[in-house]
Amino acid sequence: MFVKILYCIPMLLSKELAVEINLTGCKLKQFIAAKLRKRGVPLTPEQFLLIDLLWNQGSMSQQQLADQMQKDKNSVTKLVDALERKGFVVRQQNSLDRRSNILVLTDKALELRDSAKQKGISILDEMLEGISEEELRVFLTTLSKLDRNMTVAADA
Repeated sequence: MFVKILYCIPMLLSKELAVEINLTGCKLKQFIAAKLRKRGVPLTPEQFLLIDLLWNQGSMSQQQLADQMQKDKNSVTKLVDALERKGFVVRQQNSLDRRSNILVLTDKALELRDSAKQKGISILDEMLEGISEEELRVFLTTLSKLDRNMTVAADA
Protein backbone atom coordinates (compact mmCIF):
# COMPACT_ATOMS: atom_id res chain seq x y z
CA MET A 1 0.00 0.00 0.00
CA PHE A 2 2.79 2.45 0.88
CA VAL A 3 4.50 1.91 -2.50
CA LYS A 4 1.26 2.58 -4.33
CA ILE A 5 0.79 5.93 -2.53
CA LEU A 6 4.32 7.02 -3.50
CA TYR A 7 3.59 6.06 -7.09
CA CYS A 8 0.37 8.11 -7.18
CA ILE A 9 1.87 11.36 -5.89
CA PRO A 10 4.04 12.00 -8.97
CA MET A 11 1.14 11.11 -11.26
CA LEU A 12 -1.17 13.55 -9.47
CA LEU A 13 1.53 16.21 -9.57
CA SER A 14 2.14 15.71 -13.29
CA LYS A 15 -1.60 15.86 -14.00
CA GLU A 16 -1.94 19.03 -11.91
CA LEU A 17 1.02 20.54 -13.77
CA ALA A 18 -0.49 19.73 -17.18
CA VAL A 19 -3.82 21.31 -16.16
CA GLU A 20 -2.09 24.43 -14.77
CA ILE A 21 0.05 24.88 -17.89
CA ASN A 22 -3.06 24.67 -20.08
CA LEU A 23 -5.11 27.04 -17.92
CA THR A 24 -2.23 29.50 -17.59
CA GLY A 25 -1.71 29.50 -21.37
CA CYS A 26 -5.39 30.32 -21.91
CA LYS A 27 -5.36 32.99 -19.22
CA LEU A 28 -2.16 34.48 -20.67
CA LYS A 29 -3.84 35.00 -24.06
CA GLN A 30 -6.94 36.51 -22.42
CA PHE A 31 -4.84 38.80 -20.20
CA ILE A 32 -2.69 40.07 -23.06
CA ALA A 33 -5.69 40.49 -25.38
CA ALA A 34 -7.55 42.57 -22.78
CA LYS A 35 -4.50 44.71 -22.04
CA LEU A 36 -3.76 45.29 -25.74
CA ARG A 37 -7.37 46.41 -26.29
CA LYS A 38 -7.27 48.66 -23.21
CA ARG A 39 -4.06 50.29 -24.46
CA GLY A 40 -5.46 50.81 -27.97
CA VAL A 41 -3.30 48.25 -29.80
CA PRO A 42 -5.50 46.85 -32.61
CA LEU A 43 -3.94 43.36 -32.54
CA THR A 44 -4.69 40.03 -30.91
CA PRO A 45 -1.79 38.41 -29.01
CA GLU A 46 -1.09 36.04 -31.93
CA GLN A 47 -1.28 38.86 -34.48
CA PHE A 48 1.10 40.84 -32.28
CA LEU A 49 3.53 37.90 -32.22
CA LEU A 50 3.39 37.54 -36.01
CA ILE A 51 3.82 41.23 -36.75
CA ASP A 52 6.59 41.47 -34.14
CA LEU A 53 8.52 38.80 -36.04
CA LEU A 54 8.16 40.90 -39.18
CA TRP A 55 9.15 44.07 -37.31
CA ASN A 56 12.27 42.35 -35.99
CA GLN A 57 13.31 40.21 -38.97
CA GLY A 58 11.77 41.89 -41.98
CA SER A 59 9.69 40.37 -44.76
CA MET A 60 9.37 36.59 -44.91
CA SER A 61 7.17 33.85 -46.29
CA GLN A 62 4.13 32.45 -44.51
CA GLN A 63 5.96 29.14 -44.17
CA GLN A 64 8.88 30.84 -42.41
CA LEU A 65 6.41 32.52 -40.05
CA ALA A 66 4.62 29.23 -39.43
CA ASP A 67 7.94 27.56 -38.58
CA GLN A 68 9.01 30.32 -36.22
CA MET A 69 5.62 30.52 -34.52
CA GLN A 70 5.36 26.71 -34.39
CA LYS A 71 1.93 26.86 -35.99
CA ASP A 72 0.47 25.12 -39.00
CA LYS A 73 0.33 27.05 -42.25
CA ASN A 74 -3.50 27.29 -42.19
CA SER A 75 -3.45 29.03 -38.79
CA VAL A 76 -0.85 31.50 -40.04
CA THR A 77 -2.92 32.11 -43.18
CA LYS A 78 -5.88 33.15 -40.99
CA LEU A 79 -3.64 35.50 -38.98
CA VAL A 80 -2.20 37.01 -42.16
CA ASP A 81 -5.69 37.42 -43.67
CA ALA A 82 -6.77 39.38 -40.58
CA LEU A 83 -3.63 41.54 -40.61
CA GLU A 84 -4.12 42.19 -44.32
CA ARG A 85 -7.74 43.26 -43.74
CA LYS A 86 -6.51 45.64 -41.02
CA GLY A 87 -3.97 47.09 -43.45
CA PHE A 88 -0.81 45.96 -41.62
CA VAL A 89 0.64 43.52 -44.18
CA VAL A 90 0.50 42.86 -47.89
CA ARG A 91 1.33 39.69 -49.75
CA GLN A 92 3.86 39.99 -52.56
CA GLN A 93 4.76 37.18 -54.93
CA ASN A 94 8.11 35.61 -54.09
CA SER A 95 10.39 36.29 -57.05
CA LEU A 96 12.43 33.16 -56.23
CA ASP A 97 9.40 30.85 -55.84
CA ARG A 98 6.23 32.04 -57.56
CA ARG A 99 4.19 29.48 -55.62
CA SER A 100 4.72 31.37 -52.36
CA ASN A 101 4.15 34.88 -51.08
CA ILE A 102 6.37 37.15 -49.05
CA LEU A 103 4.68 39.15 -46.31
CA VAL A 104 5.62 42.81 -46.28
CA LEU A 105 4.73 45.33 -43.59
CA THR A 106 2.77 48.40 -44.63
CA ASP A 107 3.52 51.96 -43.54
CA LYS A 108 0.59 51.61 -41.11
CA ALA A 109 2.34 48.68 -39.41
CA LEU A 110 5.64 50.53 -39.27
CA GLU A 111 3.93 53.54 -37.68
CA LEU A 112 2.42 51.26 -35.02
CA ARG A 113 5.72 49.53 -34.17
CA ASP A 114 7.30 51.72 -31.50
CA SER A 115 4.17 52.45 -29.47
CA ALA A 116 2.91 48.85 -29.72
CA LYS A 117 6.25 47.41 -28.64
CA GLN A 118 6.42 49.79 -25.69
CA LYS A 119 2.86 48.88 -24.67
CA GLY A 120 3.63 45.17 -25.10
CA ILE A 121 6.64 45.45 -22.80
CA SER A 122 4.60 47.28 -20.18
CA ILE A 123 1.99 44.50 -20.30
CA LEU A 124 4.67 41.87 -19.74
CA ASP A 125 6.20 43.91 -16.91
CA GLU A 126 2.77 44.08 -15.27
CA MET A 127 2.31 40.34 -15.66
CA LEU A 128 5.73 39.54 -14.17
CA GLU A 129 5.48 41.96 -11.26
CA GLY A 130 6.72 40.48 -7.98
CA ILE A 131 8.62 37.62 -9.64
CA SER A 132 12.37 37.80 -9.19
CA GLU A 133 14.85 37.46 -12.04
CA GLU A 134 16.13 34.26 -10.43
CA GLU A 135 12.61 32.78 -10.35
CA LEU A 136 12.11 33.71 -13.99
CA ARG A 137 15.42 32.08 -14.99
CA VAL A 138 14.49 28.86 -13.15
CA PHE A 139 11.08 28.92 -14.84
CA LEU A 140 12.65 29.41 -18.27
CA THR A 141 15.05 26.55 -17.62
CA THR A 142 12.14 24.31 -16.61
CA LEU A 143 10.12 25.30 -19.69
CA SER A 144 13.15 24.55 -21.85
CA LYS A 145 13.47 21.09 -20.30
CA LEU A 146 9.76 20.44 -20.87
CA ASP A 147 10.12 21.51 -24.50
CA ARG A 148 13.16 19.28 -24.98
CA ASN A 149 11.39 16.29 -23.39
CA MET A 150 8.35 16.76 -25.62
CA THR A 151 10.53 17.13 -28.71
CA VAL A 152 12.45 13.95 -27.90
CA ALA A 153 9.24 12.05 -27.10
CA ALA A 154 7.57 13.26 -30.32
CA ASP A 155 10.55 12.14 -32.39
CA ALA A 156 10.67 8.70 -30.75
